[in-house]
Amino acid sequence: MTIKNKLCPMCRNGESLPFGQQEWQVYGDVYHLLRCQTCGSIFTVPPPEDDTLAKLYKTSFDFRWYQDHYDAKLRDGRLRIQELGAKLGKRVLDFGGGVGYFSAAARAVGLHSVTYDPWVKTNTETAETNAWDSVVALHVLEHSNNPAGLLRTMSGYLKENGNLVLAVPNASGLGYRTHGMSWVWSQPPLIHIFHFTADGLNALLAETGFEVISTSYHDRWDANYHADVLHSSRQRLLDSLWGLKPLNRFGLYRRAVATVVSVLRRRSLQRSNNAQIPEADRAELLIIARKRATK
Repeated sequence: MTIKNKLCPMCRNGESLPFGQQEWQVYGDVYHLLRCQTCGSIFTVPPPEDDTLAKLYKTSFDFRWYQDHYDAKLRDGRLRIQELGAKLGKRVLDFGGGVGYFSAAARAVGLHSVTYDPWVKTNTETAETNAWDSVVALHVLEHSNNPAGLLRTMSGYLKENGNLVLAVPNASGLGYRTHGMSWVWSQPPLIHIFHFTADGLNALLAETGFEVISTSYHDRWDANYHADVLHSSRQRLLDSLWGLKPLNRFGLYRRAVATVVSVLRRRSLQRSNNAQIPEADRAELLIIARKRATK
């Protein structure tokens, strides 16, 4: 298959060509991947419709994983707050934060923070527009079928000159380069629809009214060099135990597996942080961008 002159939806500049040979059939529709030859971003085509994504998350996505791993996610939130420091300000909106571990960690250090997740029907929090010092979206943007539109939505919640904190899987990192779409944070074609590079995401932020103020790369407990690159086969086996049927029907079993695997993953993270690899090879791309003042 040859597709030329397909405009990249991130940088709006590059020609996008097929990435890999794999195609997926989901609910009767066929999807494949393209990669921008300029910014390196990868994305699913055609973009799934809203109804398709709603069906996917209703029937094929197990939200219990987040609740069972809440303690590990809360630890991650505390670490992120230490890393971000004063860039968060005093009022922090956790956008798309699901079970709310990040806002819980923020409140524990005296910040005013709520979780606003428009995709979780049981979420009763509301969020004022133009009212937040920072909007934090941790591994949210790659799930969207319209990232430019979602960035504009998040901009609407920020005060003028407020900060947007975005964490996404690093499509330029060693995980993607070594394991491709079988890497732990790849998850094509419809869980992760967009796979961002810094160049692609920077261009998209500029288009949607933001000024990038910092770019950094990190390994995290749930995706890191030691567990998911060096020992990926072993780690995939360990991770799969949580969903093992029929045992995963029992909450006690799932939570026990989550506890043990989380401990092992934290140890892997420590080894990863000590590993001598280029920072840009790490699993996560973290960008902080300031909402530009309107004239």
